[in-house]
This record gives sequence, structure tokens and C-alpha cells, in this order.
Amino acid sequence: MTSPASFDIARKGSGTKEWSEHSHNWGIGCSHDCRYCFARQNAKRFSMIKSADEWPAERIKPGRDTIRWAKKSGVIMTPTMTDITPFYLEESIRTFRGLLAAGNNLLIVSKPHLECIEKLCASLKQWQTQILFRFTIGTMDDQTAKFWEPGAPSIPERTDCLKLALKAGYATSVSCEPLLGGYETAVELVEALEPLITDTIWIGKLNQPRRRVDCTERDVFERVQAIEHMQRDSEMLRLYDDLQDNPKVRWKESISRIVDRLEGE
Repeated sequence: MTSPASFDIARKGSGTKEWSEHSHNWGIGCSHDCRYCFARQNAKRFSMIKSADEWPAERIKPGRDTIRWAKKSGVIMTPTMTDITPFYLEESIRTFRGLLAAGNNLLIVSKPHLECIEKLCASLKQWQTQILFRFTIGTMDDQTAKFWEPGAPSIPERTDCLKLALKAGYATSVSCEPLLGGYETAVELVEALEPLITDTIWIGKLNQPRRRVDCTERDVFERVQAIEHMQRDSEMLRLYDDLQDNPKVRWKESISRIVDRLEGE
């Protein structure tokens, strides 16, 4: 399966704008409860929740039944503030079908649950040429993933989702952002996942960990320090040097900034 060319173009934005022109969300809260979650931070900042402890409680935004779907130029990334958990599955399918029927190209991003991807692949088959699945896998070590992403599916389950989507004829991609390790972790990820990917592998650092991660517990703080050390500039440049010729690898802004700065010196 070849995805539309609009998915893999050089965009000048940052964050989600590196991948898409638009985003669409339908919920507040995520049971994955990832320690580094930027959406939880933003939800608290904009008074969508009162405290971080409320974030795992999922709820659908009101007024969804009145939405009129329209064709937009460029790619729509969805979701960006929650994930496609079993709680959100039916609303996810309804939303995707509406957006796709209007002619949109969808970048569907998730730490995927197998039961959800099975239903999505079956429900969206007629529009599969408009879809790119991008599954988040920041490490191949399941214990590391469980620490950082305690409510999310296991790494073997996410890998099975890639295999399922690929076999069903969908275009597949992986986000290794946040990278939950250093040079060796990234190399292992690319080697393990490349055969399951038709499109691209995006690699990016763990962003703003001391701001987004609750470091009040000593163990958490020490893990943050360890990742910061593994993702120091010299190691990210070494990673770039070794993987830059891989046609499927792309670099998120957190790494491309380092490369531009160090190569310009």
C-alpha cells in the first residue's frame, strides 16, 4: 500500500504541524496516563481538568452529534489530545467515517489496542487509500514502556497492530517520539519495525521531561536524568549520522534542531 504523497512532505511547523495541516479530537482524558503526556498538561492549563489526577477519566466532548463534516486541504491528524481507547472506539469510527466520506486524508495516530485496530481496519476499508496509520512505539522493551505509559497497550500488542494493518492493506508508519532511550534504543526500533512499515519512521526526543513529568519521586527523576543523558546532543548527532541514509527515517524537530546547530558550527 502506498500512502498519498501529502502525508510525507516537508512542513515548516512544529509539534503536530510537522505531520499535518489540521487536527481533530473528540474527547477529554486518556486512560493510557503516560507520564510525559503533553495533552494532560494542556488540559490543565486551559481548565479542561482541575488536576492531573482527573486525566485518566475519559469523556466525549458535548455537541458531537451536530458536527458537519467538510473537506479540508492537506492532512488531518487525529487524535492529538486523546487516544483510540476502547472507550472512544465507537466515536472514533463515527468521526473517521465522516471525515473520510468528505474526502479527507487522515493520519491516524495511536498507541494502538488490537481490538480497536481490528474494528477500524474493517470499518474503514473503503477509504483505506486516504489513511495512514502511525503507531507510537518509543522502545522495544516492554518494561520500559510500562513505566512511562502505564495504561497503554504492550509493545507486542502494538507490533501486532502494525502487522494487522499492513496485512489488511493499509499504509503504516511509526512514531518513535518520545524515544524512551538513546542511540541503541532507536537503532533497535528501526531494525525491528522497518519490515512492517510502508511509509516512514519518525524519531524524536522525550520533550520537556522536567516540565511534563512529575519528578517528585526519586526513581522517576533518576529515569528522566538517564534519558536526558542518553539523548544528549552528541548521541543524537551520532544517531543522525548512522540513520540519515535510511529512506524511511524522518527526524522530529527536537533532533533536527540539534543537527542543524552542530553541523553549522
